[in-house]
Order: sequence, then C-alpha cells, then structure tokens
Amino acid sequence: MSTTKDWASRVGMRPYQIASVVFCMFLNMLDGYDVLAMGFAMPHLPEGFATNPQKGYLISAALAGMAVGAIGLARFADVIGRRRILLVGLAANTLGLAASALSNGFAMLLVTRFVTGIAIGTISVVIVVLCQEVVPANRRSVALGLVMVGYPLGTTLAGFAGAALVALAGGAWQGMFWIGAALGVLSFVVTAAFLRESDDFLARKGTKTEADRAIPAPQSEVGLLGRELRSRTLLLTFGYSMLTAGYYFVGTWTPQLIKDASGDAGSGALAGIMISFGAVVGGCLFGAFGLRFPGARIAVITSAVSAAAIAGFALTLQGPFALAMAGLLGAGTFAAMSGFTSTSTTAYPVLARAKGYGAMMGVARAGAILSPIVAGYALSVMTPRAMYLAVIVPIVLAAVAAMALTRITRTVVVGAPSRTAPAFAGTE
Repeated sequence: MSTTKDWASRVGMRPYQIASVVFCMFLNMLDGYDVLAMGFAMPHLPEGFATNPQKGYLISAALAGMAVGAIGLARFADVIGRRRILLVGLAANTLGLAASALSNGFAMLLVTRFVTGIAIGTISVVIVVLCQEVVPANRRSVALGLVMVGYPLGTTLAGFAGAALVALAGGAWQGMFWIGAALGVLSFVVTAAFLRESDDFLARKGTKTEADRAIPAPQSEVGLLGRELRSRTLLLTFGYSMLTAGYYFVGTWTPQLIKDASGDAGSGALAGIMISFGAVVGGCLFGAFGLRFPGARIAVITSAVSAAAIAGFALTLQGPFALAMAGLLGAGTFAAMSGFTSTSTTAYPVLARAKGYGAMMGVARAGAILSPIVAGYALSVMTPRAMYLAVIVPIVLAAVAAMALTRITRTVVVGAPSRTAPAFAGTE
C-alpha cells in the first residue's frame, strides 16, 4: 500500500484519477475509430447500395452530426452533469452503430451515421472537460494531452486494423459497426458502474458541503457572446476553426495530392501516415510542455512551427525531407489544437465549460466538412504545391488568434488550487 501511495505521490495523481484519464483517452480512441469506420466499410458495400456521390454524403454525415452534438447536446453537461450526458452519448453511439450495421439502404445508413456523429460530438466534448476536472490543476495539461492523443491514435489503429476487422467479420461491411457497437456497450457499462460526477460541477451545483454552496453559481446563465466572454469565445472559435480546416485538409488530401504530383500512390500514403504519427507525437509533447506553459502560448509557437513545416513540405512534396516535414506539420498543428482546447476549458466558468468548448469544436467541424470540399474545387485551378502554400494562411491566422488569447486569458491561473474528485469509485 505504501509503495502505491509513494508512486501516486511522484506522479501527482491518485490511482482513480489516472484511471479516469486513461478511460477518457480510450473513449477518444473509440471516437476516432467510429469516424473512420465508414471509410473502411464503403469498399465492401453491395453493388448498387450507394453511388459515389452518395458515399461522400455517408462520410460527411458523421462530421455534420459531430457539429450538432458538440453544440446542441454537449452543452447540457453544464446543466445535468458530465456523467449523465456522457452516458446519453455512449448509448446513442452504441445504438447508432448497431443501426448502421442493420441498415438495408442508403437512406437508413445516412441517418444512422448522422446519429452516430451526434453521439461522437457529445462524447468528445464531455471527456475533454471531465478529464481536466478530475485531476489536480497542475496536472491538467498532462491529462488533456493524453486524452487528445486518443483520437489520432484511434484513427491510426483503425487505419492499420480496418482490413483485418472486416476479414474477421467474414468480409461483411457490417463488421466494422458491430465491433464498434460492442466497444460502445463496454464503455457504457464501465461509465455507469465506476465513473463519478465531476467534483467541480457538483460544487457549483450546490450538492456538496456548506462551503461549496457559498460559491456563486450564476455561471450557467452567462452567455458565450456576452460582454464578459465575447472576445475569448470569438478568438477561440476562430483560431480553432482555422487549425481544424488546415488539419483536415492535409489529413484527407495529402495521399491524393502527393500521388498526383509524384505518380506514386505509396508516397502519398506514407506522407499521410507521417501526419497521423506526428499528431500523436504533438499530443504527447503538449502534455509535457503544458506543465510549464499556458496552452495559448504553446498554440502560438506550434502554429508557427506548423506553418514553417507546411512551407518546407510544399517545396519538396516527396523524399525523406518531405516526410520529416509531414510529421512536423502533423505534430505542430495537433499541439496547437490541443493548446486551444486547454485554453477553452480554463477560460470559461465551470458551468459554461462544456457549452464553451462544445461551441468552439462544433463551429470548427463546419471547417472540417467544408475544407476538403473546397480543396476539391480549388484543385482544378491550383497545383498541389500552391494548395499547401495556401494552407499557411489559416495556420498563421490561428497563431495571431492564440497570441491575442494569451493577453485576454493572462488572469487565468493555470496552476491554481482546484477541487479534485474521485472519478472512479474505489479506494486509493
């Protein structure tokens, strides 16, 4: 017992807090898997199930649903609690995946993918808020970094394992969705049995001690565009949207653009993998540097690094140097996105955190949907090199927004003492 306590003291978190963060990371990995599931299922759809344009809508349906879930449903985590909304999201996700597997036509699959997207958007907001509220204030960047890594890790693992999972299901396209539904059931059971509500939320809701009830709690009535929060809301939403648009462009179009430029499909795929790998590294680096520096300041630096990496990548497009730049731009962009995420959860009052982060992420999803589409039209009048150089513009604008955020949020004390509650039931 003493050994466990000594180890927990060195880490700075208790065992149940570490378990909470790891579980939130797993849920983010599950979200990454869910988003990619449709892409691996499409080649196995029956002949005549959906036309090529309709397949594009099947992919976009989940992204559109994520925007709706992040803005519309996740905000209720500030009203009835993080845990309850997380359970709602997991239940909707599981049902959506199961219904996707049972779909008998394009229309039904389109609706079920949209529902699944709503669930993913809700879950992704709640876990980011929850993971930071269950750990000490001086470990929140580590918690956020680990949870954020879950998404690219989930998409990367799904990318490598997609073909094997379909084969495991006997080549049936439904296999990807049934496996996701099974993981959803497991996640729901673990959440219902072990996950506890955030202590920060309970304190502000007046369900704790008399001292907690003395804390003012009109925060749920504060508008994101009110006088107190307008500037940070606009800067967070604008900067994060610019980064998301750039990240989804390089993440979705790089394999195709490099193939067009070099004639080698393998080089394009490898560059895409390097971007995903770089995103994982970027999330880890944010967790380390976030212990000493505010998220907005990290976003300024890493956005600048990402812009320089894109320029270097655009100049060569292939070869060892280009692959190194691909990894660097993935790391820089994802670390900057993590910086904005970290800032969003510390810049808002407790009972506006889910609403604030959900709005930021939901609006950014519009950029994620539009960016690849706009790129497809622009490709008819621009070269791949010019396309990458154009992406530098939104990345630089994100850096400017982050710079402004460092001044606005300077009064937020990142390492201030904060209540930490047991997230998982159990003993220390």
